[in-house]
Formats: sequence, structure tokens, C-alpha cells
Amino acid sequence: MLKIINKDLTLMFSNTMQRILMVMIVPMFLLIIDAQQMDWLYFLILVSVTYILIMTPFSFDITNKTTSMMNSFPIKRREIVIYRYLSIFVYMLISIVYVGVYLWIINKTGLINVDYFNLSMVGKAIPYVMILSSIMLPANFRFEPKLAQLINAFLYSGSIVMAFSLAQKSVEMSSNIIVKLLSSPGFKIIAIIVYILSMVLSIKLYEHRDL
Repeated sequence: MLKIINKDLTLMFSNTMQRILMVMIVPMFLLIIDAQQMDWLYFLILVSVTYILIMTPFSFDITNKTTSMMNSFPIKRREIVIYRYLSIFVYMLISIVYVGVYLWIINKTGLINVDYFNLSMVGKAIPYVMILSSIMLPANFRFEPKLAQLINAFLYSGSIVMAFSLAQKSVEMSSNIIVKLLSSPGFKIIAIIVYILSMVLSIKLYEHRDL
């Protein structure tokens, strides 16, 4: 698993456009969002960086870079799917470190005062990313890369509107139904159930897909 993650990251950061995107995404959100709730801005950035890390390896399937790479490993399709799902947590950890260091540097420059680590938001982001990824990943294992990429871009755009809205709200947040949902233990349980069901579905889809 770690060997494949290393291959994914190597491909990702060897691409100039991907490096530019990873460097620019944090200041881009800071500039375009008039945030009244800085903790939710942190949530938005964390989710977005994690999304990029999770989905970028699939984008390389369009040029057959990861397809040929994955086929070179002596692993079954079931194992590939399981790896992709487990890698969500690895990429989440990488995102927490990357975003934290990036925002800490911005804080130290005095340009803007932002959260560079918020444990409460991390606790909300993990199940949120689990559900988001669980909805998106089956498309990657069922459809051709270009179609899957379009589906995932649409789903991400729709889901991220909520985080944009929460970051920009200046009203009391504790009564917001979405905030209550993300803060509830039930949401974490739902995320685990959806994650497991999605993994099983993706295994079935990928095992019966013609490559």
C-alpha cells in the first residue's frame, strides 16, 4: 500500500499543473472567500486539499499512467479497491499536516489570522470526506476515467457549496442544522456505514469491469 501511495505522490508532484494547484489552492480560498467563520474556512480548505489528493491519481488514468503502474503490481482488483479506500485516511493525514504548515506560515507573516489546526474541524472533516469519497469512488471503478472525472467534479462542486456557505455566515452557528449534523455522533456512524457499503460496491463494480 505504501509503495503505491509513494507512486501516486511521485506522479502527482512530477506534474507541473498539480504542483501549481497544490500551492495556489490555499491562498485562492483565502482571497475569494470573505470568511466570517474561520474554523469553517479551515474545514473547507482541508476537505478540498484531501479531495485533490484522493482523486488526482484517478485523473492520471486518462493518460494510462496509473493504469499501467497498477497493472505492474502483483495485486488483485479487490486489493486495489481496498487500497484506494484505505488511502483516504493517509491523504487526510497528509492534508492536515500540509494545510497546517501552510496556514501557520501565513499566520506568522501577519497577512491574515486563520486557524492552522482545529481539532473540532478535523473531527467533522474526516467523516465528511469519508462520505464524499464513498459517493465518488464507485464512479471511478465503474466508468471510463474522463466520465468519472466529470461526475466527481460535479459532486465535489455541489458538496463544497455547503462549506462555502458556512464559512461566510456571520450568524450564530450552533443552531444551524448542518452544523448539528456534522457534530453528531450519528454522522460518524453513518459515514462508517456508507464507507463500508461503498467499498463493497466498488469491489463488485471493478471486478466485473472490462479494462
